[in-house]
Amino acid sequence: MTLPDRKYVELRGERVPALGFGTYPMRGAACTDAVRWALDIGYRHIDTAQDYDNEADVGRAIAASGVPRRDIFLTTKCGNARMTARQVEDELAISLDKLGTAPDLLLLHWPSATVPMAETLGAMAAAQRAGHARLLGGANFPLALIHEAVEVHAPALGIDLFVHQFESHPLLRQPRIEAATLAAGMLVTAHSPIARGRAVGNPVLAQIGRKYGKSATQVALRWQLDKDGVMLVPKSTRRDGIAENFDIFDFTLDADDRAAIATLPNGQRGSRPSWEPDWDPAG
Repeated sequence: MTLPDRKYVELRGERVPALGFGTYPMRGAACTDAVRWALDIGYRHIDTAQDYDNEADVGRAIAASGVPRRDIFLTTKCGNARMTARQVEDELAISLDKLGTAPDLLLLHWPSATVPMAETLGAMAAAQRAGHARLLGGANFPLALIHEAVEVHAPALGIDLFVHQFESHPLLRQPRIEAATLAAGMLVTAHSPIARGRAVGNPVLAQIGRKYGKSATQVALRWQLDKDGVMLVPKSTRRDGIAENFDIFDFTLDADDRAAIATLPNGQRGSRPSWEPDWDPAG
């Protein structure tokens, strides 16, 4: 059987590794070590954020890895509680210093109930024009905000949004958000794709994994990788866990596997900060 090539996703001339490495909530030497291990193993897509307080740790790992910077797709995020234009500008300057490089992708981390999206995206657009980020996107947007960002603000600012990152895993299947993201001309990045550890011992995922000699975790990750236009950023603090998460390119799920996953309980959201937006029912 010929497996589909899912190592990269492509959009508007950009070719990005579909399997990335997430870094939340790692900090300090543990974060630097994990990113170094990930790069040694073969990851070439690293995800961080201002609010993770680990950009300096990620930057040190990239600098020490020996991997050419041009070969790494680096994402960071701005905003959250500091979303005014001045705050975004000030925080991005700090991010650039900590990372020691400009990110390939800058995301608006969370939508705000108080600062207009146009202001935050406007500051991000200015950063892109200044060469501080090649690509822009958003994260954790419900359906209405996807449409607002793409149909109202992006045209007004003269920008294209490249990625929408949101929580997605077999226990939080969000087909409407996923479809709206792709229809809006953006790629999907699934964060928390192992359901913050809940996928590890899931019996349905484990049963599927036995067909392929894979773990429940690997099945959860492959479920994302099998989709067109979808990237994912799993995290592990252990070198063997990081390697296991990368070992998902030699199998693919069949229709029966996907049907079994569709029977799992849904709506089990793990990322629930106090500032979360009103989520769309049923995704």
